Amino acid sequence: MMKSQTPKAIRTCRRCKAFIHENSLHEYCLDCIKKIDEVFDKIREYLREYPGATAYEMEQRLGISAHVINNFVRDGRLIEIPNEYLNIECLRCGCLLLSAHHKYCPICEIAIQKEIELAKQSLAIFEKNDDVIGKMRFKDYKKK
Repeated sequence: MMKSQTPKAIRTCRRCKAFIHENSLHEYCLDCIKKIDEVFDKIREYLREYPGATAYEMEQRLGISAHVINNFVRDGRLIEIPNEYLNIECLRCGCLLLSAHHKYCPICEIAIQKEIELAKQSLAIFEKNDDVIGKMRFKDYKKK
């Protein structure tokens, strides 16, 4: 008597739906695992520089969606800690920052950087302009 062979469940990657090995420990293919690890490395580096940053702050600064960060918390790769530095306002526009590490929101930071570059360029024009020649004149005093 022959055993009936039951078909094994076919597993697919949760992200790209590619086929993965049935005994794989992960729910993602190798390519997606690499991409997820790259995103996690960005988050880790940001948290090293700004410890205690919130998910929404990282979403603003890194462009990584907050639900992705929350998935890392749910998976146990990140630990959520209480943050007492919430509801801080941008010094320029007054919007909420959700961080104590920055003084300006990302939009204002970009605008400020553009203004600084324009100021540098306008100063460079004056430095290169040789038509304006200023000379210092000294008045001769007679010694008595």
